[in-house]
Amino acid sequence: MAFWKRNEPIQIGSSFYTLDIATGRIDRDKGPIRLNAVFERNSFLRELSSELRSGFREVAHGSREYRRQTELRGPNGGTAVHIVLRGCVAERTRIGSSSTVRIFGAGSVLGCMEVFDERIPAPTAICLNDTWTLSMPLDRMRALAETNTSLMKAIGISVTDRIEATERIYNRHSLKPEQRLAGLLAHLVMHCAVPGKTYDFMVEGPAQTDLADALALSIGSVEAAMATLRKSKSVITGYRTYEFPSLRRLLDTSEIQFPPESLAGALATF
Repeated sequence: MAFWKRNEPIQIGSSFYTLDIATGRIDRDKGPIRLNAVFERNSFLRELSSELRSGFREVAHGSREYRRQTELRGPNGGTAVHIVLRGCVAERTRIGSSSTVRIFGAGSVLGCMEVFDERIPAPTAICLNDTWTLSMPLDRMRALAETNTSLMKAIGISVTDRIEATERIYNRHSLKPEQRLAGLLAHLVMHCAVPGKTYDFMVEGPAQTDLADALALSIGSVEAAMATLRKSKSVITGYRTYEFPSLRRLLDTSEIQFPPESLAGALATF
């Protein structure tokens, strides 16, 4: 799904943690959920039956880890469908002489649009940090979806999630740049978080140019917006890293109306 459900643990790297809604921080009394949780709790894979999920792992290329700046899809990366298990990926779609950039994390399906329409050219997808995916050739995914309604439904949900995120996160042009930036960073925390150095949550990988491209803002606007967020202690920045002293403060700054059933919605309204 597009947003973590409020009663489910949040993924941080390859582990899942229970979040204390009252404080907005990890519940330190409960250890991380490990083992096979990444596959069982992946928001795309969990839409499938256990049998299909197991079979899917067998017919897929298998899971693989990629280093930062690896091209997953595009002229050099091919057109395989990738289910993101962990990581942060920037997808650039060319539209004539311009392009759009969207940033995806765990649970996203790179190539879901092409499953429905083979005429759509594959966007270029670049890993922004160390990324772990489960991949399958596009034609194999399309053939499997045509004979399995639950897989087709899961792919449809992934497409819907993209549309919802575009409206909720990226197309908020009437708001101040710092509000738009806070919204994007909050979205990335929900999908791309890794363990922080000082605080619970950190997003690593996207440069400010990636954030600017995603929000269709100038780099100067993003730099000024980031300075505002740093001043309010909503974010602490390093080289391609963003830590969050208070996730609730970041959500408040974003002014996004997250669904109340989502984890972000619970934190924002508690």
